[in-house]
Amino acid sequence: MNRIHALDRIVVDQIAAGEVVERPSSVVKELVENALDAGATHIQLRMEDGGIRLLEVRDNGSGIEAEDLPLALTSHATSKLRDAADLDAIASLGFRGEALASIASVSRMSIMSRPHGAKHGASLECAFGRVGQVHDAAADYGTRIVIENLFAELPARRKFLKTAATEGAHCLAWLQRLALVHLGVGFEVSQDGRTTFQVHADDDLEARCAAVFGERIAADMVEVAREDPQLGVKARIGAPETARRDARRVHLFLNGRWIRDARLLRAVREGVKEFVPIGHYPTLFLHLQIPPERIDINVHPQKTEVRFRDERAVFAVIVTTLRKGLASAPWATRAVGPVGGQVQERSGFAPSWARPLQDTAGANSFDSSGGFPVPGSNDQLPLTANEVTPEGEYLNFLSVANTFLFRPVTGGVEIIDQHALHERVNLEELRKEVRAGAVMQQALLMPALVEVSAEELAELLEHRETFLTLGVDLEAFGDTTIAIRGVPARLTRLVPESLLRDLLEIARQNRAATPDQLQEEMLFSMACRGAVMAGDRLDRPALEALLRRGADLPQDRTCAHGRPVRVFLSQEDLERAFYRR
Repeated sequence: MNRIHALDRIVVDQIAAGEVVERPSSVVKELVENALDAGATHIQLRMEDGGIRLLEVRDNGSGIEAEDLPLALTSHATSKLRDAADLDAIASLGFRGEALASIASVSRMSIMSRPHGAKHGASLECAFGRVGQVHDAAADYGTRIVIENLFAELPARRKFLKTAATEGAHCLAWLQRLALVHLGVGFEVSQDGRTTFQVHADDDLEARCAAVFGERIAADMVEVAREDPQLGVKARIGAPETARRDARRVHLFLNGRWIRDARLLRAVREGVKEFVPIGHYPTLFLHLQIPPERIDINVHPQKTEVRFRDERAVFAVIVTTLRKGLASAPWATRAVGPVGGQVQERSGFAPSWARPLQDTAGANSFDSSGGFPVPGSNDQLPLTANEVTPEGEYLNFLSVANTFLFRPVTGGVEIIDQHALHERVNLEELRKEVRAGAVMQQALLMPALVEVSAEELAELLEHRETFLTLGVDLEAFGDTTIAIRGVPARLTRLVPESLLRDLLEIARQNRAATPDQLQEEMLFSMACRGAVMAGDRLDRPALEALLRRGADLPQDRTCAHGRPVRVFLSQEDLERAFYRR
């Protein structure tokens, strides 16, 4: 074996660069964060060939003194920390002093900087770790850094880069993330001589969301805020139809730093699950503001992962803030009108699909038991598109497979899932009773007895008061049996034994939850358990009652678990389905 020896400094820096500089976008992140730490109010990014051939970042920040330029390219040299105690409360975006040295070791770098008040600037060049001499230079106030030929002397690294278009997109994405959260700073991006992104220093958050997400999405975003010096939250959330299965449109920030944290993503999913389709992520800007001493960002070389002193509290605040904010969202109810309501006609014209349907051999008739529909049954009145019920509402639905309710609406067809609608109705009605402190309870003539373990019995009785607020009355009946004496009166389809198992599982999975959070989870379960199921036949009075109860909900897009209640197919959708477009 060869003798042990110390590696050359340049090799050390190139090895270390592997943790900091993965691709051109890593360079953009580090240089722009340095500019922000320097107090810049305007930052320009110029790229050629996706940043592989050239990256240039200009700022009007505080600048670097001429004598400090060589030190800036030395590993672990920084102006942001003094001693180990500073690591306990890091307020800057950068702090390790690794970025410039790492970037300089894998590229051809030139720095030109002029501090405010200095008569002239200074410049320094470095070629793949070989540092040159400092020279006087005519320069504007601030700093200009040019990176050329990234990884040109490290072919093993360069071959893993993607196309120029892909790398450029990653660079732009990083700058857009920082532009979203740093109000008061203008950003400009030029790619191969063409301006591709720009926000001005005085642009507010709404304007920045429009620049990043698009004007149509930004116009419908709902703003949510929680003012608290220990844990503040500011968020803008896109409408449900902008949700995606991946989390690319989820932007999480902590004290101005973009972060990617799986636990926070779970909190987001939990907070929006009533409003976003199941398995999807919303279009979201969410900024947490927490005192630096309550977090640890010295976790990952790229500083995108963090630790919280009180992780459960952060999780709970995100969930609660998103739920409360979305409860009053203006897009909480579809524009086609209330559930079961009259078809909205435009300019007094009712298109053919909104006119009364004609009975064809009883195809839309009720059967003799009041369920519907059964083809060929002619002994009941036909169900037409605009049939007025005794209560004056329109029963213009066709039931398919005793699961889906179809109705024509202006511009297309709406489909309602009867289970999802009933679940949403149950949830909103129960919430209303809970807020009023008067959940109607139905006492069981014969208590339902359920065998449980002694441990399970103790767990259930521990939450007995919370259960009572929801209309569920439990009592010990021996050492391993629990008696269910009452259930919520409006949940007529509830099976007490199944409810008990659900409540036990929820209590176990949410041991650290507050009583309010536990109550909300239990409401979700009860609303679902008490709802009509797919395939259950609804007679006419039952359907009319369900539609009446669903006609004035604060939110009728999704059920408690995020599955759609109502789906709209436009005329264009139908034409495409039949290859007419």
